[in-house]
Formats: sequence, C-alpha cells, structure tokens
Amino acid sequence: MQEIRGNDIAMIFQDPMTSLNPTMQVGRQIAEPMIKHQHLSNEQAREKAIELMKLVGIRNPDQTHKHYPHQFSGGMRQRVMIAISLACEPKILIADEPTTALDVTIQAQILNLMNNLKQELDTSIIFITHDLGVVAQMADRVAVMYAGQIVEIGTADEIFYNPMHPYTWGLLASMPTLDVNQTDLYNIPGSPPNLLHPPVGDAFAPRNEFALEIDFEQEPELFKVTDTHYAKTWLLHPEAPDVTPPAEVVRRKAKYESLYAEKKTSNQVGGEVVGSRG
Repeated sequence: MQEIRGNDIAMIFQDPMTSLNPTMQVGRQIAEPMIKHQHLSNEQAREKAIELMKLVGIRNPDQTHKHYPHQFSGGMRQRVMIAISLACEPKILIADEPTTALDVTIQAQILNLMNNLKQELDTSIIFITHDLGVVAQMADRVAVMYAGQIVEIGTADEIFYNPMHPYTWGLLASMPTLDVNQTDLYNIPGSPPNLLHPPVGDAFAPRNEFALEIDFEQEPELFKVTDTHYAKTWLLHPEAPDVTPPAEVVRRKAKYESLYAEKKTSNQVGGEVVGSRG
C-alpha cells in the first residue's frame, strides 16, 4: 500500500487543520511524498513544492513554503492539502468532503481550483460529499450510496434529471431550487438502519413510501436503465406497479425528456446536413 498511497492514489481530507502536521513547515509536508516516491533530493523536492504552491494559488510561495499550518487561513490550508495530494501526479484523487470546513465563498474557490486541476493534470477525482450542489458542479458520473451500498449510478444528467431509486427521489425532492417556488420541502421519513443489525431485504424499505412487499423480504439487484445508468430497486422489475415520484422529481424528469428530445432532433438534423454534402 505504501507504494500506491500518495503515488497512484492520493486523498484530500475534510479538515486541513487536523490533517496537516502543525510542527512541520508546509513546504516540507508537500515535498515529503516526492522524496519518498520519486526519490528527489531535498532541494529538488523543495523547488517542486514551491511550483505546486503556485499551481494551487498560494501567494508568495518562495516565502510561505517556510510557514507553518497555523499561519494560513482555512482556505489556504486546504490548498496546501491539494498540493500535497498532487505532488506525485496520482491517477486517482479521493476528495472526502474537502469543502465542509470552509465558508461558502472559499468553497467555490476550492471547487473551481479542483475542476481546473482535473483538466490540466488529467487526474480522475472521486468526490465524496453530502452536498448535491457540489455534485452537480463537479461530477461527470454520480453514485448514490445508502447503508454502505451503491443504490444508483449514472451520468450526472441521469441522476439529477431521470432518477430511478426512491432514495435518490427523496434526496432531490428535499433539495431547494431557485427556479421553483417551494413552500415545503420533501422529507425522507425515519432514520438510517443500524448496520450492526442490517434489515432483511432492501435497507431503504422502512423509510420508503413506495416500498413493495418484496422489499421487506429480498434485496433487489442492480437493474439496468441504460448502458450508463443502473438502480437497485424492485420498482424497475418488469412486474412492478407504476408509481408517481414526488412532484419535484416529476418536474426534473419532464425537463430531462425535453432536453433528450431536443438533443435527438439536433442529431437527426445534423445527420441530414452531413448527408446532403455527400
């Protein structure tokens, strides 16, 4: 694992204040994985650490690389954490709620930075978060988890505008939006299950107002919706009854169908134009 950790896979944690070593200069902390994995000299690693600090937007890195974590703001500490995680140019970067401890303005800056770095360095990011707004901004593909299992996975458009699992319905229906005048938000009833004593059948069944009898008896499989979209719910079984999702989800599905129809029409028109040139 030591060969992989920090080299092929790196991680950004929630709270940079507790993740950074308070007794070590930040430049040294950024340089450490390069010394270990890339066998750089201390001077080479220091120079690259300064370059990384510039890359993530830390001012005056020639001086600030000698500073200690307590001399940085929360946003700057998180930038240091990002620099450490990128030191060895990992293939996969795991970000565990990396903006939770930051205020909203700094959150936006960090998210924009990570999006830019993802493109610039060609790194894949696994973003772990409870914030659906962050998911919408960051993700190409989304996996929705409940009780330690993936219950739905698909592209960002499929999850946000054509969700199939009742838990995803509940999450989206409980999220306020600016384009709809909502007086009351949907509320998922009940509490998550005790995984020391997991329930029989579908773990979400006790909280699911759309639950079928089989949900309390047998765990569902992942049903295929499209080549990129799967959901773990008995409602996708061919013999399952039709149900109407919450109003917000119905609205989102209508928008998805409209966008899909426009895209299909555009592709057909494009094909005809190309054909006419031949």
